[in-house]
Amino acid sequence: MKILIVESKTKARTIAKFLKGFYIVATLGHLFDLPKKEFGIYLENGKLKAKYLPIKGKNKIIQKLKNLISKAKEIYVASDPDREGEMIAQEIKMLANKNSLKRIVFHEITKNALLNALKNPTKIRQNLVLAQKSRRFLDRIIGYSLSPLLWKSKIGESAGRVQSAALKLIVLREKEIENFKEKIFYRLIVNFGDFKAIYFENKNKFLFEDKNYLEKIKNDLDDIFLIEKIEKRKNEIKKPTPLDTALLERLSFLKFKIPSYLTMKIAQSLYEKGLITYPRTDSFYLSPEFLKDVKNFLKDDYEKPLMKKSKFSQEAHEAIRPTSLKINQNLFKNNLEKLIYLLIYFSNLSACSKNALIEKTIVFLKNKNYKFLSQGEKLIFEGFLKYYPFKRKFIALPEIKEGQILKAKEIKIEKVKTKPPKRYTEESLIKKLKELGIGRPSTYSEIIKTLIKRNYVFKEKNFLKPTEAGKRVIEFLEKNFSKLMDLNFTAEMEKNLDEIALGKLDYEKYIIDFWKDLKNLLRSFN
Repeated sequence: MKILIVESKTKARTIAKFLKGFYIVATLGHLFDLPKKEFGIYLENGKLKAKYLPIKGKNKIIQKLKNLISKAKEIYVASDPDREGEMIAQEIKMLANKNSLKRIVFHEITKNALLNALKNPTKIRQNLVLAQKSRRFLDRIIGYSLSPLLWKSKIGESAGRVQSAALKLIVLREKEIENFKEKIFYRLIVNFGDFKAIYFENKNKFLFEDKNYLEKIKNDLDDIFLIEKIEKRKNEIKKPTPLDTALLERLSFLKFKIPSYLTMKIAQSLYEKGLITYPRTDSFYLSPEFLKDVKNFLKDDYEKPLMKKSKFSQEAHEAIRPTSLKINQNLFKNNLEKLIYLLIYFSNLSACSKNALIEKTIVFLKNKNYKFLSQGEKLIFEGFLKYYPFKRKFIALPEIKEGQILKAKEIKIEKVKTKPPKRYTEESLIKKLKELGIGRPSTYSEIIKTLIKRNYVFKEKNFLKPTEAGKRVIEFLEKNFSKLMDLNFTAEMEKNLDEIALGKLDYEKYIIDFWKDLKNLLRSFN
């Protein structure tokens, strides 16, 4: 008997449609984890050890896997192609205790991808296992060290490595808003009916603090304006990159206001049905086979996308893309699945199209010795915008020429108030976390979900606003553990995890050293 072990029942059903001769079984996620009610990490003779227990409710599937493995001649593990999936493969190996266990990796659940993976089995990538363990150990060490201090002080429920960094960003933004002081400026506008112009003194000065100054200019103007000069420039609008996880989460929120955790849940379902490639990735790379299909599909619209492979060569993910350019409407379980799929589909078409081209027109007008300016844009070549899920408006100027005389319909002074910075939305917070190198795209949705669940953050018209509890947690952590709360320090930890994944950093030494440093911090706190 040959068995193939995957993570989910949906994935098992999809594979069963085109793979014969295998018994396919799903683990339903992780099988083992650190204990819930005890620390579970310890040192033994200077070596890092951990206690792994069956996850609650998993004994039945563990026993089933043991029985199947004992009878199987060939065992293939096809858990997801990331660090979590590699750890699940390691957990299965703990059950199997057999050298015959073969790891297969594929990034789309299609017949060709699966058959190719079966022909080229590999070993469990231990560096990825160690990177996942390191992340889990760090989260456990920080959580178990800091959370009890929050409980005792009656400040909050929990602290976390990335969770607290994300909360800090939200709290800092709230402080900016609270400390914001409004400023008022004025601008002088001329309305010609089908377009407007603004008074300026140099390229950067369109707004003025002195309203009386503009009133004097307004009163000195007549209603006749001369078009002194017209400049026309052709500019390219760069097409988007292919989709990584963070970009998919951001676009889904911008387009549909779908929260990131739900976007990833839907994307995982689409992957397990064989409709898209693996959705947890930080790569912009697209396979040559897919590019060939897109080129045939787009024909003259095609242009090579702006892509790069992940720097983590062991993970070797592609960007998120459809597995086929043929859309099968019957495969969508609900409208949300359809929306996310089409977002992925058309984002990929736009990423593989040509840049758009616009003509920008800048008009300089004169009235006596006063200068005015107007700008417009006209789309010349649609390019990727033909497929892009977000529509863009271009406001063109009417047909005018140099030397033409125009009569103003209205001349007025407008008040302009400066606005406080906006609170983060899920989209802008994910963008910021990625820019800072904090966390991994696959973790962002759970981080935001946890902050809301812990009552540290709540949503107000889709904006993330800290609660008083959230503010108190950050104040406490900043006061007592400023190093841990430093955003650069948090980003550096993420780089170290990546170094472990690449086999360039000793995971055991890194975790032990960090643990010792944290213990010293806790001593000084006490």
